[in-house]
Amino acid sequence: MGSVRVYFATNRNELPDNKKLVFGPRFNPDGVAALRFGYADFPDGVETLQGGEVHVYPDVKGETDVAKTGGGQFMNDLRNEMLDGRDTLVFVHGFNVTFNGAIEAGARLAREVRIRAGVTDEGRPVNIVVFSWPSDGEAVPFMSYYSDREDARASGPGLARAYLKLRDFLEQLRTQDRCERSLHLLAHSMGAYVLRQGLQAVIAKDPDGLVRLFDQILLAAPDEDDDAFELDSKLKPLPRIGRQVTVYFNPSDRALVISDKTKGNPDRLGSDGPRLIDMLPKKVVLVDCRNVAADADTLVQHSYYVRSPAMAFDIGSVLAGLDAEAIGNREYVLSLRAWRIIKELT
Repeated sequence: MGSVRVYFATNRNELPDNKKLVFGPRFNPDGVAALRFGYADFPDGVETLQGGEVHVYPDVKGETDVAKTGGGQFMNDLRNEMLDGRDTLVFVHGFNVTFNGAIEAGARLAREVRIRAGVTDEGRPVNIVVFSWPSDGEAVPFMSYYSDREDARASGPGLARAYLKLRDFLEQLRTQDRCERSLHLLAHSMGAYVLRQGLQAVIAKDPDGLVRLFDQILLAAPDEDDDAFELDSKLKPLPRIGRQVTVYFNPSDRALVISDKTKGNPDRLGSDGPRLIDMLPKKVVLVDCRNVAADADTLVQHSYYVRSPAMAFDIGSVLAGLDAEAIGNREYVLSLRAWRIIKELT
């Protein structure tokens, strides 16, 4: 299985005296945009956060030298990891996820996703950075969804602050200090809504603040409106910060059916893709996952992105920068104007 390190940025409240729950279900008491940074080590064979070692970078208040702040130490350590030849994937989790659950999902991604240039390529590992917002992590019907959605909305400034910190850090690096590796972004479920709020928070602070920091951006089962790419107030600005956007959707996603039918939301982007294909930016690629979602997540068909070998292969191929038509185990469905994953892999 192998040992992995998962980095994180979070706007949750720290629980310094709790060895099992380092961060809780509420916002940082210093504000919704106040961030803490750290990493968790998962030794070989360990899958739960309780079995890993968590390190939180010190919160140095009043420090003007960015390099000496927790965020600066975090980004410099991550840069050193990338100097060893690894790309980095930033992961924004969905609703009903504890801090521990988010970091454990990051560990699964770190172990399963390999950047692959072909079917026979063994691939190379990728660094994982989890942005963990205060999702309740309590499966209370209706109540937890609405609470999480409000927390997701409020987490936009926190994600925006992390983005701007990263932008400023990269701008200050000398050419010889750059690692020449790529940054990628993956948002799952309601994480896509957090991403929307983050984009809007950046624009509100600086109308020209969105720059291309990422190579590949992936939206997995996004709990977002199906008109999100049509509106400047939603995800229309998203392609500005990446080279390509891939949307993974599944018409049988039961979590999104519930979001649509019982929560009063419009049709979901993660169910059938965008509402209007003709208005889709050319950077956006659609991938239908119906053939593998049921095997990977039998009950809900929503978390297939991290439970399917076929999805791990497809994500790794996308992160490698392969053209859509060069990725194996796909077929193009003209009626949908989308790619479809053909079958599960063994």
